[in-house]
Amino acid sequence: MPFHERHILPFIRNLSAENIREFETLYEISPLEALYDLSPDELVFVIEKDDKPIAMTGIVLREDSGVMWALFSNDLRKNWISFARASEMLIQFYHTIRETIYSEVWTNNEMIHQWLVHLGFEPECFIEKPNGQSVVRFVRCQPELNHVQADTLRPVLH
Repeated sequence: MPFHERHILPFIRNLSAENIREFETLYEISPLEALYDLSPDELVFVIEKDDKPIAMTGIVLREDSGVMWALFSNDLRKNWISFARASEMLIQFYHTIRETIYSEVWTNNEMIHQWLVHLGFEPECFIEKPNGQSVVRFVRCQPELNHVQADTLRPVLH
């Protein structure tokens, strides 16, 4: 579902310890401030379970690519497998917008590294931030289609 300001406080109250640590150490900004400062050019979505936000994800559009980000609540651990499966559809949707998608993830967040690799991202490089912290830049390009005709144009067998 699209992100709305009403999602911020319930989500922040249950934000994962990993994300809180990342905001404090890597970005040096509060999660509350970061979510209120989301720019209008980001496509931001909230994943809910039982009307509670359990994850947020967005893509910042660049001229020729997109930069994906994600945040997770403590409740996501109970729904991780479902979320990982649904993430594949999210990536396909993002690829309708941009052919190349990047994601920069704090080097200390190995669970997210594994999630991105599961989604077909490949580590591209390490980037050291001005505050001395490092991130891994992942990249994923829209895979080439194996055939030129759309599936809807195949003959129907009766």
